[in-house]
Order: sequence, then C-alpha cells, then structure tokens
Amino acid sequence: MLRRWRFRKRCHAESESCTEPALKHYLEAGAELKPGDMADTPLIAVDLELTGLDADKDQIISIGWTKIDGGRIQIGSNRHILVNAELSVGASAAIHELTDTEISAGVEREAALSELFDNAAGRVWVFHHAGLDVSFLRRACEEWAGMAPPFAVLDTMQIELGLRKRRDQPVQQGDLQLGKLRSDYHLPRYTAHNALIDAFATAELLLAIAMRLDSKKPLELGSYLRFV
Repeated sequence: MLRRWRFRKRCHAESESCTEPALKHYLEAGAELKPGDMADTPLIAVDLELTGLDADKDQIISIGWTKIDGGRIQIGSNRHILVNAELSVGASAAIHELTDTEISAGVEREAALSELFDNAAGRVWVFHHAGLDVSFLRRACEEWAGMAPPFAVLDTMQIELGLRKRRDQPVQQGDLQLGKLRSDYHLPRYTAHNALIDAFATAELLLAIAMRLDSKKPLELGSYLRFV
C-alpha cells in the first residue's frame, strides 16, 4: 500500500512540472491509478526492439503494444511503430530483422514516445524482463522531457521466477525466456519476431499465468506489482 501511495504522490509531483502534454497526461492519470484485480485494472503490454542492451548508448528502434481490458486482450489496440535511430542496427538485425533502411523511414523518437505514453495513461505496464525495457524508456524520457517517469509494472519473467522459487523449482538458463515460458503454458509458438508480436505474446502469457494461479476469479495483482 505504501509503494502505491508513493507512486501516486510522485506522479502528481512530476505532472506539475512536466511540459510534454502526453507525458503530463500519463503522470496525471498515474496519480489516480488504483490497481485491483485483473478484471478491473487496465493494462498495456509493451515490447521494445533495440540496437543493443546498454541504455546509456543504444537506442530504441521499434515499439509494440497491445491493451488488456477486463482481462481480455483488445486486438484493435495493437500498435507497432518503427523509430528513427541515429545508430546502425548492426548485429542486432539478426534478432529483430530490421534494417537501417527500414529504421531510417521510422518516426522520430519523440513522436513515438508521445503516442506510447498517451496510450499508457491510466494503465499498468506489462513487460517480459521489465528492467531492460524500463531502463531504455526512462533514459529516452530524460532526453525527451527532462524527467524519468515512474512505472507501475507487471513483469511476467519476474512473476514466473517468484512462483518457481516458492515451489523450490530449479531455474536453468533459458527457462524464463518468453518463448520457453509460452511453451510451458501451452501457448502457440510465434515464428515471426517484432515488438508487437512480443508484446502480444507477453499479454497472452500474463493471462495464462493468471488463469493457472486462480481459474475461478480474476487474479488480484497487488503482490505481483512493482513500482519503479
């Protein structure tokens, strides 16, 4: 409860000095955010494609998201944005299959962030490996708006890790990868790889985890939420 109060207080304080309209709207909505169970908490599952893994020097080159309302994925909310980057995609192209030419035709990062945070207003973020994505978003926001906003997060990787620790179940290298966990939860394999597909895959995984934890009523999110 204290973490939620601190999150809302921080959102309120930062909204007063924020000059970027979309981020200000996100912060104002965050100040009123009161997460409950899966059915009554609006969520947004997000994934980023990056030029590398170092938030201090690498860049976001695509963003994908889908919304979850009432415990159901809203297909019509799917969005995939290519982001123009100053850096070459380099060896990371082998993972996300995006070329420098494709990225050069993307939107400016500020426009992509504005659309993302506008859509995230009043919602809890859902990531797989939130630490990585949040670090890039915070750094990008610092350069865009002069501040690193707070996030209310559900991290499917950390949720599953916690569940396995409670069961004294050993975790081997690769066990918590998105594709491996989806297989463990009997979800279909997606062969293509981009930010939207991974965001959608993460949303499906969260719903599968929630169903396994409690199939009779919507999952209470409190113990799985992180405020960063």
